[in-house]
Amino acid sequence: MAPLTQQELDDLYEAMMGRMYLELLAALTRANRTGELEDLLASLGMSDLLSCDEDPSPFEVGKVIVLGASQVSVDKLRNIAKKEGFDPDRFEFKTEYKQLKHFDFGKIRGSMGYVAILAGPMPHSTPGAAEASSFIARVENNPDDYPQLFKLATKKELKITNNSFRNALREFKEQFA
Repeated sequence: MAPLTQQELDDLYEAMMGRMYLELLAALTRANRTGELEDLLASLGMSDLLSCDEDPSPFEVGKVIVLGASQVSVDKLRNIAKKEGFDPDRFEFKTEYKQLKHFDFGKIRGSMGYVAILAGPMPHSTPGAAEASSFIARVENNPDDYPQLFKLATKKELKITNNSFRNALREFKEQFA
């Protein structure tokens, strides 16, 4: 692309400033979640807005929400998380089918409190799924609006098992290693 003229730069600046209010929080949230916040601020010449201390990785902070009907007890899942090097208190579990039918999945969208979603089997029609056929489909169709999604599945189906939970945690660790 050829360099822009001064008029084109002015027009671009005006267009960007008009959209900044709507897009900035989403961009900051996404960069924070993926560990790219420092790079984003540096590219804007605003590195001084962050403290000089080393920021922890998403692996070390934020909540992980586990969604899906499970035959494995929450205590067992917390124990697996601890053995995999996670703080079990960082996990929020919604693992009962009745609980999932009424859980507002929309509260996860754009949330800075969650760093990952571990998803197993759940009702297709849920609050917050909006135009998608299911919450998982909505997350997959809008990855910039949600934390990283990890499916809890066996080879054939979504299912929360000791192994599927452990594998998802390991995959999550690999993303931020």
